[in-house]
Amino acid sequence: MTDEKKTFIIRMLWYLVAAAIFALIIPIIFNVCQANDVTKIGFIMFGFDMIFSVLVGLYAGKNDDSWIPLLFFPIMFVITAGSFFMGILRVVAVIYLAASLLAYGITKK
Repeated sequence: MTDEKKTFIIRMLWYLVAAAIFALIIPIIFNVCQANDVTKIGFIMFGFDMIFSVLVGLYAGKNDDSWIPLLFFPIMFVITAGSFFMGILRVVAVIYLAASLLAYGITKK
């Protein structure tokens, strides 16, 4: 396996780990702390998750990475949204994907 391929795989794994933290771990922490729905929706969905989506797009675009890791977080969010949030909020994953792609496009050369 070439060094370039190893680097690609390692980067994809880091994107996947970061997406798992924001899609799984942070909502679990808020549930354990018994946060109300307003706090969960306000801080997690429109705070942490939106900032994370934009930062991932900026990072991937700046480092000339593929656009594929931008899909990791929205897909994980759709899978886990039913467990932590109201099911209809899965639609927000489209907003996260759009924010990531826009940030990616801004920094891409």
